[in-house]
Amino acid sequence: MPVELSYLSASVILFTVMVLVQGLFSNLHHDSRALAGNRDDLPPDSVRVARAKRANQNMIEALIVFAPLVLIAVVADRTNQWTHIGCALFLAARIAYAPLYWFGGGPLRSMAWFVGVIGTLMVFFQVLPFSGAQ
Repeated sequence: MPVELSYLSASVILFTVMVLVQGLFSNLHHDSRALAGNRDDLPPDSVRVARAKRANQNMIEALIVFAPLVLIAVVADRTNQWTHIGCALFLAARIAYAPLYWFGGGPLRSMAWFVGVIGTLMVFFQVLPFSGAQ
């Protein structure tokens, strides 16, 4: 299996962990009986629950761009050292991003997000038509 697909798989595992953490934070904040119901009358989320939800939404947005690019690179046989490094940067940045968001990492969180974007762009530039990537 190409290493890029391993990074994509690890990114999906990371997202699954992020969803579980959001659930844990929600269970610690809200009454379990209220969570077991239809959730129509839940009190507002705590700061930590709201941050976890926003981090998960951001991960969805990142994966919507990253995953197809990785799949295109693999299917089109456009993988190389740049796609490998780009995927590694994406995953490392997203691993750092989640806890930085949950616990209020401020500028470091923004830096981690930007590194993830750079990783995504590195893959993108290898699958552009006429990019010369081989």
